[in-house]
Amino acid sequence: MASTNASTRGVILIVDDDPVIRTLLRRYLPDWTVVEAPDGETGLAKAQETRPDLIIADWSMPRLTGPAMVKRLRADPSLSHLPVVMLTEHTDVEYRAESYQSGADHFLPKGCAPEELLAIIDRAVQRTRPLQFAAPLMQALHDLIDPHDGAEIGDAVRLLGDFQRRMLPAGEFRLGNLTVGASLVPSVIASGDFYDYVAWDDGRELGFVIGDVSGHGLAAAYFMVMVRTALRVLCRQHCRLNDAVTALNDILFTETPPGWFVTLFHGVANPRTSELRYVNAGHCPAVLCRPSPVGRGGGGEGRTGEGLLAPTGPALGLFGGHAYEERTVTLGEGDHLAVATDGVIDAVRTNNLDERYDWVRRLVSQNAARTPSQIAEALVRGAAADAVGDHRDDLAALVLHRTA
Repeated sequence: MASTNASTRGVILIVDDDPVIRTLLRRYLPDWTVVEAPDGETGLAKAQETRPDLIIADWSMPRLTGPAMVKRLRADPSLSHLPVVMLTEHTDVEYRAESYQSGADHFLPKGCAPEELLAIIDRAVQRTRPLQFAAPLMQALHDLIDPHDGAEIGDAVRLLGDFQRRMLPAGEFRLGNLTVGASLVPSVIASGDFYDYVAWDDGRELGFVIGDVSGHGLAAAYFMVMVRTALRVLCRQHCRLNDAVTALNDILFTETPPGWFVTLFHGVANPRTSELRYVNAGHCPAVLCRPSPVGRGGGGEGRTGEGLLAPTGPALGLFGGHAYEERTVTLGEGDHLAVATDGVIDAVRTNNLDERYDWVRRLVSQNAARTPSQIAEALVRGAAADAVGDHRDDLAALVLHRTA
């Protein structure tokens, strides 16, 4: 395994037959230990030798193309968790589709901005690094489990998935002029995404949460159950929203392995005052969609505008002793608040984040006459339809609506 000194953030493997590109990428990554390979076959060998945190691969290379190399990586249980960014001059849709079908996590043109590449690297490594702890176990399971044992594990996963579905609220929850609904589709039988509706202030306020735990598969599903249960208990113990989130962060930081974390958006809405208090712990921004103005003669001026409720603190479990900030926004008549997990946002077929949230706004606007659950389902179904290739992530969305 490649050694890293205390000043580096980890190991990145660059697989590209162009030495100029490899040199340029190395300059973009001064905080990382960089390993290079000039072709796909050498890239595979380097991956097995160094166990990098992430791989940046070209498409067209001698001996083994980028997609062929990724397929071989995904077939190796000890390497299958590694995130791969396909960085190529080929920008046509068919190249993008084949990249995702091979198992690549991201597809970027070589002319992309360095800041975009670095942001994707940070996000990919943050999400998948916890899986490195499980890689040796997965290899052992691959070597030792016979088909009958595998069937028993499959049964356990199905039971866990069924337990999760029973644990999450069914249908919608309404309190006064506020209604909340959600939709979730797991990437496998069990999910690392979750949502919940929580009564606050003896039932006088509507509380809700949507979250995404690190990792995928069985471990993430168990982690999700733990996080949801702990949050339920803490909400009963704390009268302030940010105190409950801060307490959950301290529990996760001290009681879970290094690198495990969860992002979540937690809100509490008051139907009498129309005040929404929220904490966004490293989660995708929530989209506040306001209705279009009423036309002349319509009996009112109406209100327009949208906003993104960005993170108010880091993901939970990464830093101990962090006090999370609580923010407030006023909900107007007809407003929708839509919050999705990154599986939905990342599935939108564009690399521009602003365009991805514009897509959320358009879907909410197009479905504004429907119920919150139906809007959330439209977001999840739209993301699944828009995803290119084998988009392997849970999909979840939650929508809050204020009526008259």
